[in-house]
Amino acid sequence: MKIVMEVEDTNRGKVLLEFLKQLPFVKIKGTRKTRKGIQLNEVFGIWKNREITKGKLRKKAWRF
Repeated sequence: MKIVMEVEDTNRGKVLLEFLKQLPFVKIKGTRKTRKGIQLNEVFGIWKNREITKGKLRKKAWRF
């Protein structure tokens, strides 16, 4: 059985992970940190200081 969990509190998540590792029937495949609320202009430097929205990008992409 596979279970995917999302823990809001990082410190408590670490404690939970350490506890689960102690159980002989639980195998931890991997962990991932997620970032919420990433803005488009924060990810791509080419759009820095420009008013680019998803809607504008879509409009340009679908223009014939």
